[in-house]
Amino acid sequence: QLYFIVRAIIHLTMKFQAATVILSSYLLSSANGFAPVHQATSTSISTTSLSMAGMGMSGGTKKKSNKKGGSKKAPAQGAKFDVAKASLKSERLYDDLQREQTKIDNLDVDTFAYITAEYMVTARVKPSDMKDMNIPGAASVSDWVPVAQLCLRRHVDEPGFDVHTRDCERVRTSVSYYCREISHMGSMAASIFKSIPRNSIEYAAEPIDSFYKFVYDDVIQGKNQDIKNSNTMTKIDARKALELDEGCNDASEIKSAYRKLSFKLHPDRLVGKNLSEEEMNQAAEDFGNVKLAYESMSSGVRGDAGSGSSKSWYESLGGRSRSDFSGRMTLMPMNEAKDAFIAGNYKSAVTGLRPDTVMAFVTRNQAAAR
Repeated sequence: QLYFIVRAIIHLTMKFQAATVILSSYLLSSANGFAPVHQATSTSISTTSLSMAGMGMSGGTKKKSNKKGGSKKAPAQGAKFDVAKASLKSERLYDDLQREQTKIDNLDVDTFAYITAEYMVTARVKPSDMKDMNIPGAASVSDWVPVAQLCLRRHVDEPGFDVHTRDCERVRTSVSYYCREISHMGSMAASIFKSIPRNSIEYAAEPIDSFYKFVYDDVIQGKNQDIKNSNTMTKIDARKALELDEGCNDASEIKSAYRKLSFKLHPDRLVGKNLSEEEMNQAAEDFGNVKLAYESMSSGVRGDAGSGSSKSWYESLGGRSRSDFSGRMTLMPMNEAKDAFIAGNYKSAVTGLRPDTVMAFVTRNQAAAR
């Protein structure tokens, strides 16, 4: 009996060992079945790399990202132009150009390689489009409104740069290239520009020195010093001051009335008439009102708006002494401007103006249009 018992034990032990071997084999095969996907062959890795190089083509295999949120998308061709981002980039470049020029100015040298010039860029609704425009408030930009400053750096030996602003290709190229940023800067300072179609806006420019001498000192500083804001006048009041009939818009009648009253009320004609100080002050005020009335009636485009020969109130500031204003610019196509901008040996940038500066002209135009 002991013999049979020992033999049974040996038999069970052999079965247990066999079962252990089978179980171990099974567990090992299961572990191989859950191998990580990234342990691929070199062929599959090459296929994935080719699909990355051909992204966007049909039939490619997209590579999955190990990071949460998926793979980073490549920028699509023809992506929408971010004008706000481009404007900030341009303003930073403007500051850089100014700092570079300051360093050059501080150098104790007689010769230098580059010259930096600044211009004031103005915008208005095209007179030809203004006739049929039914946008509320559009009259406030019917005359030129300063909207941006342009900085232009060029080589000193570059020919044709010192010609009149209207004939300077560099200025025209820069305004054409930055027209989207300029439009955006104008709309940020005066919301009315957001309502005007961009293709209905035209641009002009003049050297910054000319603007400050003939425009800024007259309009901005004069306005800030006048608490009553008496340097603006509605056309209804202007007609009364010039003794014109209601609704009169005839340029010859307006000029004739102005000449008649300005001659009558001119301060030089009052000398020697023994007037009191109060009477002299009143006469000076009346003469000023007549002048303001004429400017108000002359605001906006006169004559044939589509001819390009008309002159506005903004253009008339400074009289004959102000000769550097370009007038309406004919912009270049965007692609042509971009190619010329890249090929040119110069740098350029634009920056926006303070809203109160822009609104001074918008408000004045709006008041004059009433």
